[in-house]
Amino acid sequence: MSNRSCPLCFVKLSRSSVLVRSGELVCPSCHACLELSRLSRATAAFFGLALAFAAVWLLLNGASKAAWYLAPVAAVLAYGLGSALYLFLVSDLVVCPRPPGEPFPHGHG
Repeated sequence: MSNRSCPLCFVKLSRSSVLVRSGELVCPSCHACLELSRLSRATAAFFGLALAFAAVWLLLNGASKAAWYLAPVAAVLAYGLGSALYLFLVSDLVVCPRPPGEPFPHGHG
């Protein structure tokens, strides 16, 4: 994990491009269609949920009377920021599955 490189030509992609274009990543060298691996997505979701749970737990145990309506906001923010931070630091890329009959990505160059 955490290499952010194309599995075909081993060119490194920037961290920001992995976050911003995670649905439509294209290798700048070989033009292969890339996506985040399932393990990266699952661990990012788990990390985000753990941070959301911790934020809600800390907020509700803080003896504040306003905590009941701030808890969902804190959970959403913690989940979003936590999962994005995890993918920013630790992300692995795989080649998108292609429909049969398409040429290999290196054939166009």
